Amino acid sequence: MALSTGDFVPEFTAVQEDGSPYLPAARRWRVLFFFPKTATTHCQLQARRYEALQPEFRALGIDVVGVNGDPRREQVRFRDLCRLTFPVLNDVRHEVTNLFGVLDEPWPGETLRRPRRETFLISPDGVIKQHWQAVHPGQDAELVLAAAQALLVS
Repeated sequence: MALSTGDFVPEFTAVQEDGSPYLPAARRWRVLFFFPKTATTHCQLQARRYEALQPEFRALGIDVVGVNGDPRREQVRFRDLCRLTFPVLNDVRHEVTNLFGVLDEPWPGETLRRPRRETFLISPDGVIKQHWQAVHPGQDAELVLAAAQALLVS
């Protein structure tokens, strides 16, 4: 069953691209954005837009986290190429992707299943406040930031 707006996100464990465990910070908002493949320009664009807006997200008390199922060495290359300061969760076993219900069918010519490009804004108490599906990689970060500002600044 897919998680969506209003649902509580159960605690989960994950490993970051650098091999360290992911531990969400207490009492902070989170953006989890799922993306299918590190070696595509669309996924790199999406991550770079989030990185460019990191100061605005941090000012609102929001942690940005990417989620992807590629091998860690590819995620490290992706992080370095995009100069990311936020973590990318290594979800090669699809545990987080399955929890959120965003695992897609294999792409043509592939057997590997990948996450759909979806984004979740999660409150400090673990409730999904907003869920975006079929997001545009070049607009995702700006849309999420605007929604967060409307929720937290008003």
